[in-house]
Formats: sequence, structure tokens, C-alpha cells
Amino acid sequence: MSGTESSDRPTWLGGEFLTWLWYESERAGGHIELEDIGNIAISFAHSLVLEAPGLGAEGNTVRSETPSLAEEARTALKTGKKVAKTRILIDHGEQHYEVTFAADDFTFGAAKLPTVLTDGDEERLLERLGLLDRLEAMIDGLYVRFVRLRLDTDKWLEVRAAMHAWVIGPAPTPEG
Repeated sequence: MSGTESSDRPTWLGGEFLTWLWYESERAGGHIELEDIGNIAISFAHSLVLEAPGLGAEGNTVRSETPSLAEEARTALKTGKKVAKTRILIDHGEQHYEVTFAADDFTFGAAKLPTVLTDGDEERLLERLGLLDRLEAMIDGLYVRFVRLRLDTDKWLEVRAAMHAWVIGPAPTPEG
């Protein structure tokens, strides 16, 4: 899409999705069960950008190994900001994935995949493509779960109330 074209996508939905994912990962102790995939562990690492809705909004960028545990990130949530960009870590069994997600345009970048184990160029390429497919399926599964919840007005109102309590409540501490 060129810079002069507009999109019918609601730009706020990506920030709402990532903020819900942060909440859900903490609520469930980092573990989320996905249909057709099984249990995955979600966390945020390295960088968490939070922005207020609207044009020209001021944002906060928190950089640390666990930015979602930083008081600055929690304070940004309390002022109405949502996650605009972050690095998501996903563990599925013994496999570890990392991907950067920008909420405003739903773009993914800088994906780090599990180590490829096969020999031979063609086999390695096929294995990497399979790992990319798995990463995409996990992100899609998380998003489908969010959209189903978001479309169920009664459930969404309950989750919004729980998220509000989570935002104003005490921040979790790193496990020692």
C-alpha cells in the first residue's frame, strides 16, 4: 500500500491486541493454550513501546530484559497507553521463537527461529519454512483467540474490567 492510500483497518486494534496479550501472559503465568497447537509460553523482552491513541501521541519506550515488569511500563498503562511495538518471545516445547510486532500496521520483523537441525541446503530451507509456518500459526492462533473474545460483548466487558484491575494493581515481580 502506498503512503497516499488509506486503510479501513482500525489502527487501535493492534495495540489492544498486544496489551491484551501482555495481560493474558501475566494472568496465565505466561502459558496460553492454543487450539491445534497446544501450550505456548509468551513473554516480552528487550523493548516495549507504549503509546496513547491518536495522532502525535507521546510514547514511552522501556528497554530491559523484561520490560513488561518495569514500573515505567505499568505507569504508561495507567495513563491509558497501549502497546505499540514489542519483542515477543514464544516457547513451544523445546523450540524458542522471537519476533518483533508493530501494532499500528500488524507487521512482524526480525524473527528469530529455533536452530535448524537438518543438513543440506534444501532440507535446511524446508525446515526454516516449516518453523516460520509454525510461528505464523501461533501468532494467528493468539489473534483468533483475541478476536473471538473481542467480538463477544459480554465476555469482553468482563475481560476489560479484569484488565483495568490488572493495570491499577501491583506490578508482578521477577521470579527470584
